[in-house]
Amino acid sequence: FSRSMDNSSGPVLLFTLLLMQNTSTPKASSPPAGYEMAEPPFPGASPSRNHSLVEYGLRPGEIAAASVVWGVLWLISVLGNFLVCLVIHRSRRTQSTTNYFVASMACADLVSSVGSAPFLLLQLSCGRWVLGSGACRLVRYIQYLTPGVQLYVLLAISVDRFYTIVYPLSFKVSRGKAKKMILASWLCGALFASPACFLYGSNSDQHCNFFLPSSWQGSAYSIIHLLLVFMIPSFFIILFYQKVIKYIWRIGTDGMTVRRTTNIVPRAKVKTIKMFLMLNSMFLLSWLPFFMVQLWHPQETDYRKSSLLFLAITWISFSSSASKPTLYSIYNANFRRGMKETFCMSAMKCYRSNAYTITTSSRIAKKNHV
Repeated sequence: FSRSMDNSSGPVLLFTLLLMQNTSTPKASSPPAGYEMAEPPFPGASPSRNHSLVEYGLRPGEIAAASVVWGVLWLISVLGNFLVCLVIHRSRRTQSTTNYFVASMACADLVSSVGSAPFLLLQLSCGRWVLGSGACRLVRYIQYLTPGVQLYVLLAISVDRFYTIVYPLSFKVSRGKAKKMILASWLCGALFASPACFLYGSNSDQHCNFFLPSSWQGSAYSIIHLLLVFMIPSFFIILFYQKVIKYIWRIGTDGMTVRRTTNIVPRAKVKTIKMFLMLNSMFLLSWLPFFMVQLWHPQETDYRKSSLLFLAITWISFSSSASKPTLYSIYNANFRRGMKETFCMSAMKCYRSNAYTITTSSRIAKKNHV
């Protein structure tokens, strides 16, 4: 009986085993479609490089050109703004209330150059975000922090110039008031940039969003940020400098513009006003595309167009950080002398005059000014 059962059930069992093997083997051997896109390999491997090019669509030549231009701007920004802070710290002649504001702007540019620009270039060169959601939020937060701090510092400079030239006896921005104004600028910039930490992040495709989301939260934040950080400070900056220019240049009875005598407004202060007019114009024009694009909310469906647009507006905004030290050296003679004295002090081989003596610490310089 057992022998007959074996003879009759053997073919059935064999057929069942073959059927089970044929249905289970393809699922175990071949991965599902899209597996490599959802789970990319390690960044060091060559397939990851192909995946990055497919995702953002940037060609190797475009990445190389962007790296060269961005690297030059980054080097000029870091070295130039560090030199500005060093000269203002060590040169007694450059330690004024206005230069305290200038040093604060240089520090904001250094924060942006060190904490934001290299990671943005890393994202575009790798074709994806490799640092996680927390780093994405931090980099975008610094990117929103920098223009807010600098615009409020520029507003404080316009207030200082207005009262220094128009009402020199009624109100004076002392060093203590200047420090409070700088602290208020940093606090306001940090407060208005904080929502960016919650609106940005790295998604499952390892992509840190370039622009604000098109939801009502993103739209509300872009409008509020544009008004509080860009439009309102810019309006008051233009208003204060307009009053200063009217005071320096008055309209005569014949309708011709006649300049005031140099006894009323010294030529050095007029040159400082020209420097800050150039600085404000350059800064507002360079950061205007960034605010306009964030208000526009481009859809990031085409990664190539989004990355190229983001690269262009970041270049324009970051160029202001590299151009500020050049303006200081062109329009400010005290800064040029302080820069020469700083290099001479480092080399220890040139003559130092009594008028431009380099102090060993800022405390000694403050005592000399009292």
